[in-house]
Amino acid sequence: MYLRSLNSYKFMKKNIKGVCNDIDLIIAGKAKQVDYKRSYLHLCESLYSGLSENDVSLICETTLKIATTKNRILRYLEKDFWDFIYKIPFQIHLVIFEEDDESENHKLLPNVDYENENKRILSKLLGLVQDVMELKDDGSKGSEMRRVGALNLLIEMYNYFDIPMAFDIFINSITSNNKSEQYTALTGIKNHFALDEDTIDDDLVTILNQIKDKIDDRSVASACLQIQINAGIIDELTAVIEMDDWKDKHRD
Repeated sequence: MYLRSLNSYKFMKKNIKGVCNDIDLIIAGKAKQVDYKRSYLHLCESLYSGLSENDVSLICETTLKIATTKNRILRYLEKDFWDFIYKIPFQIHLVIFEEDDESENHKLLPNVDYENENKRILSKLLGLVQDVMELKDDGSKGSEMRRVGALNLLIEMYNYFDIPMAFDIFINSITSNNKSEQYTALTGIKNHFALDEDTIDDDLVTILNQIKDKIDDRSVASACLQIQINAGIIDELTAVIEMDDWKDKHRD
């Protein structure tokens, strides 16, 4: 029985184009024709069997299409798409690293026609991040999920490449009313100062301290202090003392 079920899955396997065609059917109101609960399995299978540049272009286009369409099933699938997309940079970077062990230090810009196909793929993903963060934040759970997804994708790519646009995107989200978006953006800035020896701006330090003092979320407050540690303006002992003061202030 198990073998028959496994063979059935292989027979029904879909490529990226097939999954994205299913999304079009759902948007057209034909969800009953789609076995959407297996979409994530199909996506992951395509990742391990190899993604082409056209595949990634289609994924980016479909992800934006989902983001601008109101549909309960699509909200379910949107999370699957972002979980899948997040896996791509690591897989692609492994290939690039084998091709050129210096490429991890290269600059990456959105939607650039690089000579290296794998780098073009990452550039398309960076363009997706840019497009998603430019969408209006309507305060919905769907908006929260996709903005956090885009920021996490940016953080993942920032581990491997110099991305000039990254810092400004993180900065624009640290005052978000969406706590998940805010924390993810702070994580991006924390990683920036851990990887880069840039001097932190006084205005940013002021904003971080204002967030820390007002927020009742310990992880957010801690991230604000860790950024300052990474930037070299406070030491760990000072951060511990400030966190103790924060806990006293926010104790019930």
